Amino acid sequence: MLMRLNIRHALPQIEIRNYQSRIEDSHMIPAKLSASDNEQARSNKSVTQARIDIDSYQSRHAYGATNMTDFARENGQRGISNVQSADSSHAQKTWSIIDNAAKRGNYIQSTERQKLFDEASKTVEIEAMMIPDPKTTVSQPSEVVGETDRGDLTLDIETTPYASIKITPGSAETHLKDEGFIRRWLTLDKYDIYA
Repeated sequence: MLMRLNIRHALPQIEIRNYQSRIEDSHMIPAKLSASDNEQARSNKSVTQARIDIDSYQSRHAYGATNMTDFARENGQRGISNVQSADSSHAQKTWSIIDNAAKRGNYIQSTERQKLFDEASKTVEIEAMMIPDPKTTVSQPSEVVGETDRGDLTLDIETTPYASIKITPGSAETHLKDEGFIRRWLTLDKYDIYA
């Protein structure tokens, strides 16, 4: 008879329980903005009025609107000459009437009639002349004066260099579920396959 060595074994078993890590909260912390001094910008500028001198006397003078100085200068000498001419003409007419009024025929009537015909037969002349433009002088141009106030806006920005994150860390637990075994025994002439 032969002795047979029977062996039966089971491997040890390890059980692992693991928990995944979780992010409970994750967000950026917004920046805090605050303004300490806020002074609005202002123009503080204005425009001065321009001073424009317009001398329209030459235009008005061409239409006959004359000041006293020019009127006296232009008409003074002509008035004296007209008075002298009228005196001379009246003196000649008077002497002509004295000499011819007593003669035959109506001397005064024929003289006045001739004078009337002479006036009617005169050629009318119209003188066209250019009216000068008024003289316009800008003695003081318009100017922009004043200084611009750019104002002041001071901003305080408070930031955090990190995000707000809450994490539940993961874990792993291990334990021996089955220790396993090795059994050995002897049988005669055959193996114990049912053991």
